[in-house]
Amino acid sequence: MKRLLFLFFFVISFGLQVTYAGFLNLGTAEIIMLLVVGFFTLAFVGVVLFLCLYLAKRVKTAKHEK
Repeated sequence: MKRLLFLFFFVISFGLQVTYAGFLNLGTAEIIMLLVVGFFTLAFVGVVLFLCLYLAKRVKTAKHEK
């Protein structure tokens, strides 16, 4: 299910980026750069979000152990 959700999100974001690039009349290189930067931005946000969730869960279990 997680893979399907990730694939759906990727297809939607890919389509939006290509549409935006087509609207601005960009070339192929600019479209690829836009997609790569968008992917790394989403990956960074996801990593920060999961890190915060992991640390919050870890602090909660540490409080119960004491």
